[in-house]
Amino acid sequence: MLKIICFMVFAASTAYAASFGNALQSTTEKHEIIPLLNYERVSNPDGSFSFSYEGGDNTHREETAHVVDAGTDDEALEVSGSYRYVDDQGQVVEVHYTAGKNGFVPIGTNILSEISAAAKAAAERAEVFEADEHYKQNYKNYKN
Repeated sequence: MLKIICFMVFAASTAYAASFGNALQSTTEKHEIIPLLNYERVSNPDGSFSFSYEGGDNTHREETAHVVDAGTDDEALEVSGSYRYVDDQGQVVEVHYTAGKNGFVPIGTNILSEISAAAKAAAERAEVFEADEHYKQNYKNYKN
């Protein structure tokens, strides 16, 4: 009986090892290494930052963030940036964006104009609400 159990364990472990070996083969495929042409990063004690990089495959990204309303209950980071890459059809895709209290607002070559317009309108509505004193008071009560 012990021989049968040992054989079953051996057979199961051999099958597992074979399937594991197949998984390893699929994860060790060679990929093209894209050179990093430029990279810069600055981080400040107040939380603000900036960074950028450019890849040898025509990719690029840059982002800057600064602190607004520092030291208040409304303190936040306002971020602006852009990124660029080449899609599967060989077209350059570029997106510019802002992000902060009013959400993420993208504008770019691969974003439908309706989506960009809706995001911008939502951000503008948020600015109107923030200026409204009744909204501010209710929001502060909700936060506390």
